[in-house]
Amino acid sequence: MHSLDNGNVVHGNITWAPVKSLWWSSMVAVALVGGWLTFSWAALGLFLVTTAFVLLFGHSLGSHRKLIHDSFACPRWLEYLLVYTGVQVGLSGPLGLLAQHDLRDYAQRQPDCHDYLRHGSGFWKDGWWQLHCELRLDKPPVLAIPAHIAQDRFYRFLERTWMLQQVPPALLLFALGGWPFVIWGVCARIAAGVTGHWLIGYFAHNHGVMQHTVEGAAVQGHNVALASLLTMGESWHNNHHAYPGSAKLGLYPGEWDPGWWVLVLLKRAGLAWDIRLPGDCPPRLELRVHAALPVAMAQAHRPWRATVGAIISASRQLLARRGQLVLEGPFVLLSEGAARCLVGSRVRPQRTPSRSRLSFEYGDQMVRGLPALLIAAGTRNAFTAAAALVLLPLATLCELARSQVDA
Repeated sequence: MHSLDNGNVVHGNITWAPVKSLWWSSMVAVALVGGWLTFSWAALGLFLVTTAFVLLFGHSLGSHRKLIHDSFACPRWLEYLLVYTGVQVGLSGPLGLLAQHDLRDYAQRQPDCHDYLRHGSGFWKDGWWQLHCELRLDKPPVLAIPAHIAQDRFYRFLERTWMLQQVPPALLLFALGGWPFVIWGVCARIAAGVTGHWLIGYFAHNHGVMQHTVEGAAVQGHNVALASLLTMGESWHNNHHAYPGSAKLGLYPGEWDPGWWVLVLLKRAGLAWDIRLPGDCPPRLELRVHAALPVAMAQAHRPWRATVGAIISASRQLLARRGQLVLEGPFVLLSEGAARCLVGSRVRPQRTPSRSRLSFEYGDQMVRGLPALLIAAGTRNAFTAAAALVLLPLATLCELARSQVDA
């Protein structure tokens, strides 16, 4: 992304954007009122599944890593499918989203930019601006969208009809579960996706860990660890500011990046290639790295040999033995009190600053990730133990998938 005209990203006026404002407000209103009146566990489950699906495959993989940064290659049909799923988040059309991202990216790399582009105002003011208003710069820079994207007939169609693209899933959900499914599977999903996009943008530019600094830039990105799973890895924003072309956003141990896990699995299925990593990005003289990136060591590929019966048997043994339990990722931020509330008083939390982990010591065996969380929580009482036993096979499968990605 290059500016064809220097322009000015500092001076401009904030104006109310009626379509943007009414779109968000109507979705939130229907979600709050209609969601309360039509609540059911099935509808809530639908909301969680559909929101996670569009955020993972649509926003993270389709809109951001593929369309905006072109950080991997894939078949055209898969690209269209991912970007179409990204439109389902409800932010805008693909071309509009790309133009907004390019402007914000360009502005944040300048010595100074408007507060709208840097999330530089207070929390509530920024929320009003981002969800209800638009910035009209006095002299906006001219940022060229690549011709193969700008002239693509499918993307131009989605740009003209992006709101109407909510109709097909709404009709399907109405046929499956009536208005409760439409409210929870469309309106609540859009309200959560658009609001969450702003929230992560605000915090990722104002609060959180920084392991890289881009000297001379008006805005620095921050890593919001607690949101890594909710955002499918998009909250490692300091990493992204450092290596914007990298398809992998979680670059350090414990930085969970579901988007990357799926991308590697797509690669192994022959559906993704030319995946860019930090080492493939052009050198940046202005980049200062405060913590060296870990060197990826080659590991032998481990085939999928575990059957459902073997996984259940292994899960029962793990729950019975309760070895040394190690929680990684966002769990390192838990306080001792929160950790005890999560896993009960029988487990003694122990911090290991050198490894930046929160560990649960119970014996001589080590278990990591989601199985560790379930086993730790399963020590509270018979009910949590039963729940852990039921969920452990799925958690073990997830951890196995992650080990395949890391291999």
